[in-house]
Amino acid sequence: MFSSDLELDAETLIDYYALRFQIEFNFRDAKQFWGLDDFMNVKEIPVNNAANLSMFRVNVSAKLREMFGSEYNDFGVLDLKARYRG
Repeated sequence: MFSSDLELDAETLIDYYALRFQIEFNFRDAKQFWGLDDFMNVKEIPVNNAANLSMFRVNVSAKLREMFGSEYNDFGVLDLKARYRG
């Protein structure tokens, strides 16, 4: 692991790398399940709104999956969407 910040200690650098992958997983979920790929906005405010809405959906779905995860094994985002689609 490398950093251009010479005053950054090793523990913090490891934490940053761990968070990087969590952020990438959140963006993957936003693109794959919550429409981040599908919006067709080009102006700043609509892009900001669409990105924030997708990330909000990722966070809400993570909390809902935690709630149902104790009842069902391997309860995923597609299961969550199917449950609330009707």
